[in-house]
Amino acid sequence: MSRRSLMLALPAALLLTGGLAACGGGGGSDKSSAADSGCKPAHTFSTLEKGKLTVSVYVSPPYSEQKGTTFGGVDGAIINALAKKECLELKANPVSGAALIASVQSKRADLGVGGVYRTAEREKLLNLSDTMYRDGMALLSKKDVSDLASLKGKTVGVVQGYLWNAELQKALGTDSVKIYQASDGMVNDLANGRLDAGVLTTAEAGYRAAQNKSANLKVTNFAPDPAVPSSQQPGQVVLAETKGNTAMTQAFDEDIKAMIQDGTIGGFLKDNNMSESLAGNA
Repeated sequence: MSRRSLMLALPAALLLTGGLAACGGGGGSDKSSAADSGCKPAHTFSTLEKGKLTVSVYVSPPYSEQKGTTFGGVDGAIINALAKKECLELKANPVSGAALIASVQSKRADLGVGGVYRTAEREKLLNLSDTMYRDGMALLSKKDVSDLASLKGKTVGVVQGYLWNAELQKALGTDSVKIYQASDGMVNDLANGRLDAGVLTTAEAGYRAAQNKSANLKVTNFAPDPAVPSSQQPGQVVLAETKGNTAMTQAFDEDIKAMIQDGTIGGFLKDNNMSESLAGNA
């Protein structure tokens, strides 16, 4: 899935940003109502639970991180800011990458975050927000790889749900592409020489390389190739929202636009060692 959603390779490990919280509480654990605190929402719309914003979170650094009952990362910081603007208490739940879209589609959550990319297929199933920030496609490896040709004859790892999985399987052959449920297992196999290369977003590849310095993993941007359409333009990271809740989508789109214009989202990117210039869809 997400994959995903945007960022150039990160030079250092991600620092956890402020956990998800609402006007009156943190991580959804504070049962006080935002309305009780006198908070005035920027917009009016309905959610699955009145006064709460139920969020499915795919824990995928640097987009989202979990520490105890709180969530951080770029998407965590953004959704925290949105909840504050709309006076909503966050009720965030970690889910697998494969389950994220389904949890929103089945209305078990108002929205999902964790590096979710905009795709035509997802637009049919869900409401997608305006682009929060952009990301690219990168290779993580101990070997000298940078494009599709250099991956021929090698075993390449991908994470379930990413945009380019089927494209790489078609270009390299199904037997050459190993699909992992999460990036942890793929990075471990890379570090131990059981995999030649892994394909991640530029943001996550840089983060993983920084977190596994002893493995000497190198990050290179994937050279654009028409055989892998996902490599030809940056991905757009969005909120995956329940289909049909137009009022909520419009509200968050206006909030996101305002946070792009005033530099808030750029600041969140900078806080997480990413380029501020990647905010929005410029």
